[in-house]
Amino acid sequence: MRIKNIIIMITVAVLGLSLCGCLMTSDLSTDANMNFDQYGEDYPQIAEGDDAYYYVNGTDIYSCDNYTGDVAVYCSGFGSIDYLGYYDGGVYTVSDNMLYSVSNNIKTKIFDVSEAESLSKKQYVMHSGWLILCGLSEDGNAKVLTYSLEDGACETVYEITDADYVRVCPYSEVIYILSGNSEITELCGYDLDSGETSYLYNSGVCVFTDPFFRATVEAAYISEGGAVYVYDVTSGGIYESFDFNSDDTTAYEIGGIVEYYVFAGYSDESGYHLYVKDIYGNDKIVTDIALSGEIEAVICGNDSQRVFIWVDTGSGDSSVIAVNFLNGEFETLW
Repeated sequence: MRIKNIIIMITVAVLGLSLCGCLMTSDLSTDANMNFDQYGEDYPQIAEGDDAYYYVNGTDIYSCDNYTGDVAVYCSGFGSIDYLGYYDGGVYTVSDNMLYSVSNNIKTKIFDVSEAESLSKKQYVMHSGWLILCGLSEDGNAKVLTYSLEDGACETVYEITDADYVRVCPYSEVIYILSGNSEITELCGYDLDSGETSYLYNSGVCVFTDPFFRATVEAAYISEGGAVYVYDVTSGGIYESFDFNSDDTTAYEIGGIVEYYVFAGYSDESGYHLYVKDIYGNDKIVTDIALSGEIEAVICGNDSQRVFIWVDTGSGDSSVIAVNFLNGEFETLW
């Protein structure tokens, strides 16, 4: 799986690692692993496990051992794989509109996800005993559906007409939902325990077209291109925090948001350029990845200390580079 005939050179400039301002703290916890959640259809499917990373290659799922770096086929023979996730100690996938539990080349059908067949721009996540699915229906409506992992019972918990996008991010017992079109932006929270929906923001002032979305107990973070917006819980408003492209000379695109860091990158003739800031807009790391040939690179996820860059030669070979955004060290995982 390692790329052949490619020279990878990474130069890291560490710009300071101390966060300015007060760190956000939370007594709430979440069991939704959003680090490798990618809603783009062309993004690689990767899941972070306790002892390994799992990723999709064609119709097979591979594992990469955290300690040895050994790569092996974990489960093979799927059709198209729409989702790969690690939840409650196990690997799960949605393939051909069916949720599977996967373990060492054993596939176990859990339940049917037939509603996914009529949706586009889909996003899946497993959280608090639920499989959560969102997407756009054939008539352009945004939908969010929940499936009980106990019995597969499906319920539509959110719907809005004439939407251009819909994103979800669970936190604690709430599914935060962001949706909108050219005239409206709507942010709400659906409580999994009570079944009630709280509408947090509804306005035509701040409009997003293809946002990256993350939520924590104190704020929700939304990106548009290279700009980062914050929903402030106290004021109930959305404001722009900072823009990676404020100098109008680059074209950074947001590739990941965690509680303290934002990752962005762009490609040009010299390679791929990774830029890490904290959530306040303070510079952390600038990383240049020089790649030979016509090669595609994109941020594909992160863990608590590293941001992952997926590199594709276009000839079937691909590799993942992990850059530590705390000290600048890097390695090729597979």
